Amino acid sequence: MSTNFGSTSYASAFEGLPTPDVDFLRRSALEFLAAFDKQKWYEDPMTSILNGEKLSIIKEDLVETKDAFGNVNGLQQVATAEEVEKIKNFLQSFKSPYSDLRLKMRAIEQELLTTYAGSLIGTQCLDFGKQDGITELEEATMANAVERYLNDLLLKEELDGKIKISRAPIFVSCVSNFTLFLDLFRKTLRSLELGIPCVILGRTNTSQHHYRWAELLLTLMKKHQIADLGMLTFLSCSLEDIKHITQQSRDVAGNLYTTCSRQLAREIMKNYPNTIASTGGPNTLVAANFTSSISEAIRMSSSIESSGQCTALRHCVIPSTITADEIAAIFAGKTKIVSNPADAVKKGIFDGVFQHHKGSNSPPESKYTHLENEDVFFRINKALPDEDINEYWRKVVVDFSQFDATWADNEKDVESVAMWLNREQPITLAVNGPRKTAFVLGKNLFEKTGLVVYTIGSTDDNEMPPGLTCQARPQDGEIFGEFPPRHLMGEYTKFPVVVPSSTPSYGSTYTPEYLNSVELSSSISDTVKNFVMNVENATVRGYCFELLNYLEDSTKINPKRGSGISRTSLWGLQRPPIISGLKTLMRCTSHATFDALAPSLILFVATNANAQYELSIDENCSTIRDICAAQKIPFLLETDDEFRLRAQHEIVYNIIETHNKLTSYPMVGHYISLFMPLGHVKSTKSKDEEFIERFTQSAKW
Repeated sequence: MSTNFGSTSYASAFEGLPTPDVDFLRRSALEFLAAFDKQKWYEDPMTSILNGEKLSIIKEDLVETKDAFGNVNGLQQVATAEEVEKIKNFLQSFKSPYSDLRLKMRAIEQELLTTYAGSLIGTQCLDFGKQDGITELEEATMANAVERYLNDLLLKEELDGKIKISRAPIFVSCVSNFTLFLDLFRKTLRSLELGIPCVILGRTNTSQHHYRWAELLLTLMKKHQIADLGMLTFLSCSLEDIKHITQQSRDVAGNLYTTCSRQLAREIMKNYPNTIASTGGPNTLVAANFTSSISEAIRMSSSIESSGQCTALRHCVIPSTITADEIAAIFAGKTKIVSNPADAVKKGIFDGVFQHHKGSNSPPESKYTHLENEDVFFRINKALPDEDINEYWRKVVVDFSQFDATWADNEKDVESVAMWLNREQPITLAVNGPRKTAFVLGKNLFEKTGLVVYTIGSTDDNEMPPGLTCQARPQDGEIFGEFPPRHLMGEYTKFPVVVPSSTPSYGSTYTPEYLNSVELSSSISDTVKNFVMNVENATVRGYCFELLNYLEDSTKINPKRGSGISRTSLWGLQRPPIISGLKTLMRCTSHATFDALAPSLILFVATNANAQYELSIDENCSTIRDICAAQKIPFLLETDDEFRLRAQHEIVYNIIETHNKLTSYPMVGHYISLFMPLGHVKSTKSKDEEFIERFTQSAKW
């Protein structure tokens, strides 16, 4: 039994999910919004929560809070210098008394999803301007069940002596747009239920709804008689004080979980190496032709939550025949203008645009065409963007790249798009066109890239509408993840985050006792067995066995079919993008050992990625050189300078540098995700057997 992505037991987590009452969720949200008193967040200001108590409120020190659009919506007590030190000292000394709080935390979870559902949706609507929190809570209800099951598996592994779950306090840096599922449930509740203390970090804006769910959670923890309330902390602090607390606590605390921009993730990672970050990217829609249905797909994808969803469209590839007037017509008169988010909830709108708000910056009109009435910006490029694409959060901004009408049949053009996608690493890619074209182009781009979410739609099949960039239901096997670019991953995160997964598993490690006892599956080839037997350290060798056994189990059926009804999906482990000359460079420095190299190298040697890497060995690494020569593993001998010069001029997917052997042993699913792509690809058509046949046969799996 294993929580690792793609394993047999992981796949079984998608069975028997609950059916949410969507009408109840909407009705509850509307009732809350109708009854909400705007003075509440002034009369009951935000403040820090420590050890079950709210810290002091000093009226003359209160500061204003702002919603997503820059409007004042309440008050906040920022922690004093003395309180900051008190919080820091508490976190550095606190030890969790619990290892299993599942019974009580799941009772709390049930109350949150029912009794308090309207409050959760409503506060997020009022603070962030969320138009469709109903769908978020609907999907959370089902995805929570998947992740509860994965937590059950993880705890069993610990009870069996296989792993150790870290119960050091974790930091939860909240996202503004999806905080209910991502922060409240999958990070905070899933961690608390396995006895991991949680510290919720306040934000510089849209912090009210995070504070309100943390406050509610504390109330319910008291109600359900969780004795040690030091398990939940909320920091209402300045950004500098939050940095101070986290940096001073990093030797005793666990992971810091965040969903944010890449720029912010990089800054957090510099000061807190145990950061687990989900980062955005320029979500892309590819249109092999241009029709009214494609136009509507572009409008909806770019406007979702007023461009406030992580999967909102930012970049579009279109035929060169499309004019600026035709692009303007996508939005002109068709954009859904909303005056306030509560109205959107009433009307069931998810893709409304809040015009001319002051919550974020607009792009320069010297570079972008601005449709004033819709507050939409676009730019037409004759080539793919060669500069970093600013997200322009909550502003509808789309870059259009034009290609010749026949580009989908031109391998060079397709490869250039694929290389751009690999460099920029959007979260999602939607590929649209006539059904046959969409299948060929979609499969080609799928095989040449390493994204997580792919959607294939058509323009000539009424049962297969164009795909949007904002379509993924993790609970249906439409695996989700916001991965940084592969070759830069270490700058942003310790591990990429897969949804669904067990959040506590990212802080879990195998015990040496277990790894020393692992036996290699008898079906592993003699070549691979001989390779791994060169590992000297028994624990490292056991970890290599665990990796190989996991690969065998997770790829017995690979890809796996998703369980969704309205769409047809395939998901699983994949190998790196298949582009001629594109490779992963593996470098052994002068002090590297074979024990340090083996866990990563074996992922290539033992799989169909065995022709997609290049091993570079320092001249002083005689042991590695001799083992590789004996095992007939090709390599180059070169100095560090020679390697770095060559790496600058070659087409590289990833660079893996080997220095010292592992000193701790993360879950093998997370370890492999550092080097190999994973995720899902789907057709927008239900029960699409032709899609299944075509994409199951892909060489990418």
